[in-house]
Amino acid sequence: PASPPERAGVARGVRALFSIPPRRALFCAILAAASATKMSAPEAKPLLPGHSSLTSRRTAAADVESPHSRRPDGGDGKPKEPSGLKGDWGAIALLLLLYTLQGVPMGLSGSLPMLFQERGVSMMEQAVFSTVAYPFAFKLLWAPLVDTLYLPRFGRRKTWIVPAQACIGLLLLSSSLRVNDLLGPVGEGAGSDVRSLTALFFVFYFLAATQDIAVDGLALTILSERNKELGATCNAIGQTLGYFLAYVGFLGLNAYGLTSLGSFMAFWGWLFLGSTLWVLGVRNDEYTAPEGGVAEQCVAAYREMLLVLQLPAVRSLALVLLTCKAPLAAFDMLVPLELQASGVPKERLALLTTVMLPVSMAAQGYVSKGFSAGGTGKPMIVFCRAYGWRLAVGALLTALVFALGTDASRGGTPIPAYLYALGTVASCGAAVASASMFVSQMAFYNRVSDPKIGGTYMTMLNTISNLGGQWPGTVVLATKGAIEALPGKPNGFYGVALASLLAGVVWLTAMGRRAGRLQEEPRASWRVSVA
Repeated sequence: PASPPERAGVARGVRALFSIPPRRALFCAILAAASATKMSAPEAKPLLPGHSSLTSRRTAAADVESPHSRRPDGGDGKPKEPSGLKGDWGAIALLLLLYTLQGVPMGLSGSLPMLFQERGVSMMEQAVFSTVAYPFAFKLLWAPLVDTLYLPRFGRRKTWIVPAQACIGLLLLSSSLRVNDLLGPVGEGAGSDVRSLTALFFVFYFLAATQDIAVDGLALTILSERNKELGATCNAIGQTLGYFLAYVGFLGLNAYGLTSLGSFMAFWGWLFLGSTLWVLGVRNDEYTAPEGGVAEQCVAAYREMLLVLQLPAVRSLALVLLTCKAPLAAFDMLVPLELQASGVPKERLALLTTVMLPVSMAAQGYVSKGFSAGGTGKPMIVFCRAYGWRLAVGALLTALVFALGTDASRGGTPIPAYLYALGTVASCGAAVASASMFVSQMAFYNRVSDPKIGGTYMTMLNTISNLGGQWPGTVVLATKGAIEALPGKPNGFYGVALASLLAGVVWLTAMGRRAGRLQEEPRASWRVSVA
């Protein structure tokens, strides 16, 4: 008979053989079903915040809750590090759920500009409504509170995730009773209560931004070190899926008279409340009491942010982030409205988002592969290359709008099929470039963030990025509105689009080199000294 060591070795081998399920194929299937392209969504989505240096003070009690603290024993008695996605599947599924819910209010707000267009709302009022996404740009102001003020017995992140989702659900249900009246009937000069709708969706974005702070902190806690950068992928896929379900779902159903904005919001309200009950059962959280007073911890978090801003490398990156979206805003904000004015039905614009689903997913998966465990990709180099493609696609979309003209100028004749095909190809190109830029940007943040204050570091970078993604949209809408208010009411789109293309070429020439140098900066350039 075999000796005890031999039997133990055989048993370990059998367990190892049967513990390798075909999960990689399952993950690819989940990803393939879980993404869409944001046609007019603000680049605010995004992001990874509110997790101060206090996060690094995790105790053994918190680690017990993490699946990564229980690693199998190798044959030599040393812990064997899991490879690939093993041990992270539950965390990835949870993050995808939370980020998907986060994208729903964004998708609902993304559909409103097209509804405003049908009701003759001016560009100036459209510019006012574009400010609803600003909470994502300024969530830094309350991120330290989210990170430090919590109920240890309930869970550090659930303390904020659960009430934020519940409030969104209740607000969706209550506002669904009046939102149709605020929107008004279809028709030129029918009028919409834009300011009331702006206030309503501003609150939605504030709650979603608060949930985002807590979820991004949770991503840093429950994902293993080797797969931490997949938090960016879950962010991109989840928010995009939520946006897709709300934006495409509503516009498609509304076009056929199957739902109104109020009834659609009521549906999502009940779904938010139901999913909140699911989140209540999550155990992968931190349950240790905070050290020190809340005021002391908040002051420490703001001090760390100031330390981050004092780094020359961060200031150089901030200049890139605050300016990179300005040349692209004309294409993100104005092109869908111009296509609608040219006679393209809004439901077809929504259908185009569905067509771009596999294209966007393939781009996200391909780019993420180079930045995951063991990847050698250079995020900022990929970002700049995708930026050039994004400008080229913007030029093509501008030419497409010109070719379409207006519905009146064509005499009501149908839009040729080849123009629809050209628009589909251009939109898919924009989806690939945008997905590549977003994932690359988030991966770069994860690489350069100082692990001593990782969450605070990313909070600062994402705050800068969000601000850089918000102000250009408001400016281009207001600029177009100002041009069209001139005598003769000229179409301001072409002037804004051509100026944006020129600005984009200048930006890529000047800032592209700067971004490349940032990629090569040593790690010491991104580190701060915390007393």
